[in-house]
Amino acid sequence: MRQPRILLVNPPIWNVFAPHLAVPLLAATMRRHGWQVSSLDLSIEQTDWLLSGDGLTALLPKAERLHRTIPTEERHSHEQALAVFGDTVSRIDQARAILKSRSVLTDPAAFTDAATVVRNGLACVSASFPGLNFDLRGNFSCFSHRRSDSVLEAAGSPDRNVYGWALENRPIPALDDSDLAVVGISVSADTQLIAALTVARHVKRARPDVHVVMGGNLTTRMVGRWQEEHPFFQYVDSFVSYEGEDALPALCDRITGADDRPVPGLLERDGRGGLLRTPAAMVDISDLPTPDFSDLPLDRYFAPGPVLPLQASRSCAWDCAFCSIPFASNKFRVRRPERVVADMAALAERHGTDTFMFVDEIMTLTSLRGVSRELNDGGHDLFWYGETRFSKGLDNELAAALRKSGCRRLDLGLESYNQRVLDLMRKGTKVADIEPSLDALLGNKVPVHLFCMTGFPGETEQEALRTQEFADEALRRSVEEYDVPYSTAANGPFILDVLSPVGERPDLFGVELVPTEEGEDLAFDVDYTVTAGLTQQDAARLTSGGPGGGTAGAGAAFHRGTWIGDAEEWSFLWAMAEAELPDRRIAVPAPPKTELRPGTPLRLADGVRVRVPAGGRDLLVHVPSGDALLSVPRSWERLLDGRARTVADLLTHRPEAGTEPEPGATPDTVPSTATAATTLVRLVAHRALAAEPGAEMGAEPVTEPGAEMGAEMATEPADASGEPPTRWYAAQPHEVTDSRSDGSCLLVSPETGKRVRVSAAGRLVWLLAADGATAAGLSARTRLSEQRLAPLLDELTGHGVVASALFHPGLLPAAATGAPAPSPVGAARRSG
Repeated sequence: MRQPRILLVNPPIWNVFAPHLAVPLLAATMRRHGWQVSSLDLSIEQTDWLLSGDGLTALLPKAERLHRTIPTEERHSHEQALAVFGDTVSRIDQARAILKSRSVLTDPAAFTDAATVVRNGLACVSASFPGLNFDLRGNFSCFSHRRSDSVLEAAGSPDRNVYGWALENRPIPALDDSDLAVVGISVSADTQLIAALTVARHVKRARPDVHVVMGGNLTTRMVGRWQEEHPFFQYVDSFVSYEGEDALPALCDRITGADDRPVPGLLERDGRGGLLRTPAAMVDISDLPTPDFSDLPLDRYFAPGPVLPLQASRSCAWDCAFCSIPFASNKFRVRRPERVVADMAALAERHGTDTFMFVDEIMTLTSLRGVSRELNDGGHDLFWYGETRFSKGLDNELAAALRKSGCRRLDLGLESYNQRVLDLMRKGTKVADIEPSLDALLGNKVPVHLFCMTGFPGETEQEALRTQEFADEALRRSVEEYDVPYSTAANGPFILDVLSPVGERPDLFGVELVPTEEGEDLAFDVDYTVTAGLTQQDAARLTSGGPGGGTAGAGAAFHRGTWIGDAEEWSFLWAMAEAELPDRRIAVPAPPKTELRPGTPLRLADGVRVRVPAGGRDLLVHVPSGDALLSVPRSWERLLDGRARTVADLLTHRPEAGTEPEPGATPDTVPSTATAATTLVRLVAHRALAAEPGAEMGAEPVTEPGAEMGAEMATEPADASGEPPTRWYAAQPHEVTDSRSDGSCLLVSPETGKRVRVSAAGRLVWLLAADGATAAGLSARTRLSEQRLAPLLDELTGHGVVASALFHPGLLPAAATGAPAPSPVGAARRSG
């Protein structure tokens, strides 16, 4: 008799930078019991295909169709994604390959460029489904994971559900195996729930004979609420609470008739609308086999690893008031360090890797000492990171041992730098131990990551700001005092989990829970009010990224996507390689002063693409080399035919000989020469236009302007040297945010996403350069001397706020004379 086969699935979206541990652990356990097992990390399989040339090509028709149906107010951001689609399709496969190569760790510019392409790919996927925000950590769509009815609706809506659509296009091949008997789906987080039910439905439609079982941390939390048969049983035959290493073998034995022993933690229907529950049991983790990653595509994760996950312990030894981890993970247990290191050595040899991450909820001092000792005594050349807490025992001796053992990052739950707040949290940490632990780690070149929390019930704003200031100072000291540039910090608002001590006894913490909306039966985080301290809204405000950080519309939609360099795996890998850290944005050098001669022929630069929005008056010009998406008047559409135009032609915008005026062209759609000059300078400054080969910028004119320029084109007055003066233009539009009493502000470009803080004088120069101005004109209108204006212009040019151009005689109308200059004060006020 042929032996039945088991398929284990990790659904999207979980970590795409490294494998999840649950499925490899279960696979190893089942193989120890003699079962045939296949493992499928659908999180990376689907994400890797969606972010590929083939996947995006298949999505483009969906995105175009969706654009015709979305509300008008959402169309501009949707157009932005469509504008980058073509370039992204052509470059995405190479970008993914770069991110998966170890060589990228020593090529920061290549990383930033590849990460930018992947970010644009995420925007393209998002633009293909209604309400979807697709990133590499967790996705939000038009469906809610907080409502059972919405989850089921998503599972049956492949055209609107990205996971269902991907399964329709790339079905799970293992379902064709006639020996398949059981499919196990591991659901660790709510970001996976919609995908998990979608997978379950996909399995049941193809193979109704296969038993589908669902387990994992979220499953444990979810089924604990159920009192009667739940609608999810439509696609799932049984659920397992808590740990699965003992439960899954027992369940498979029962399904195949090999044994009928009780299945720990099993939840199933009783056939009468009720439920049958079997008590859970605690797994002996010291006896667990080495995780089996052999079925997983270790070369496809979005980091040059593989960085393989391991456990030195399970659950948590503490009971912090904000945390629900102990609810769904049984009691705290520790593995013997010699077994842990033996697993590391075996996996390193089997998969050719030297990088590991410990996914323990907390690595105690016992685990840290034991693992580092075993690694050091065994002479292993491996690298790893994990999570711990501040304590007196995290001293110089231990930090030195950690560094020697290959530890290149420690995540630490700082939460607060206020003893009163730490005591409210029941954290068990002493503020007096924090700085000594930091000094010990950084002094031994072990980078840190600080988890901060703002808004725990009872915390004041002053206390929250003190924590932020401490974290900022710790990062500064890491770089400047210890030469450790890889330390990071994250500050998030307090989230009230109903299964945490605060959620279970809110009265003890001065909290009142706000009832969830009707139908939100799967909601575990809830809104709340407090009797003292920061409100929920205050916490969100203080962690929104600072002034201007949450400004709606500040920066193009595709610039606000995920930057994968924030992933902890990347921070660890850079520290391991002692590599130069990459910039968050593509480095674009300041454009030199551009000489524009009448006959110089210009065309779109290589790689630049233009989208003509339906019904819009502006074009979207995507410049990949500068990660810019420029909006220019529709009259520049003539550049799309690929022909070169002279500077004179572009400025006058007269129909070419033998051609008709452009359809719909009216006096208000055909720009003046001055407006065209502004646009031309912007396009050249962003390298969207390039001179024909052999006709570089500033070369002698190919044709004389003379008669073709028109009588209205008088020569602009020359300066004292006899040359026409340099003019300064706003290189891109900006939104003014975070204006301060000294007149300074933050300029945010909606075209490049770049943020620049400028002085009051810099802001005024930018405003006055909107349509072009000479240095003499700017000096007169700002009342700045040449000595003060020159360095300011250099600074603004370096930041891409302004660009300079020299228009040769005959290209621009004569400068207006005699007109009173506008009030600088009034101009600044009008800018907002």
